Amino acid sequence: MSKLASLWLALTLAISIPPLDPYLDGDMTRLMLIQVPTLILLGVLLGPLMGVKFPMGQNFAFAGLILGLGLVMFWMIPRSLDLAVVDSRIDALMHLTLLAAGLMLRLSLPCLPLLIQMAAGIYATAMAASLGVILNQTKERICATFTLEQQQAAGSAILWACGLLLSIHLVWSLSRLVQTGTMDE
Repeated sequence: MSKLASLWLALTLAISIPPLDPYLDGDMTRLMLIQVPTLILLGVLLGPLMGVKFPMGQNFAFAGLILGLGLVMFWMIPRSLDLAVVDSRIDALMHLTLLAAGLMLRLSLPCLPLLIQMAAGIYATAMAASLGVILNQTKERICATFTLEQQQAAGSAILWACGLLLSIHLVWSLSRLVQTGTMDE
């Protein structure tokens, strides 16, 4: 096993087992802004470590994009988060599906035209920002395992993170448009 693969495995295990996993699950902000994005990123890094490339055309790349975004969206549902926090089996399933989501995004996005990549980034950011608004503005608990204060703090933090993420995405998109001189690659 290479050093990078060993590091990937160590990071994946560290974020998935005690003491780090229960610590991250104990606060909605830590769960949504540290654990979930880290698992997706580890899934993104898994593709190059395995030397895997998406073997099929754009139609299957679109399917991979939809699958990756769908897996992430599922864990934005408050009841799904509640189950992951209280049931270790569901928590392990969340970890596996978020790794799979990152892997699907890594394999599918490079096969798609730049315009689709840009739209997917904007959509993902808008999706997360919508969750942030809901969590921040709702005056009732929508997640049974977190307090209203944790829910609202997570919503505010998600909105700040989405602002930063959108800025980074727009700079990346504009630089790619300037480099290629077109929206198709």
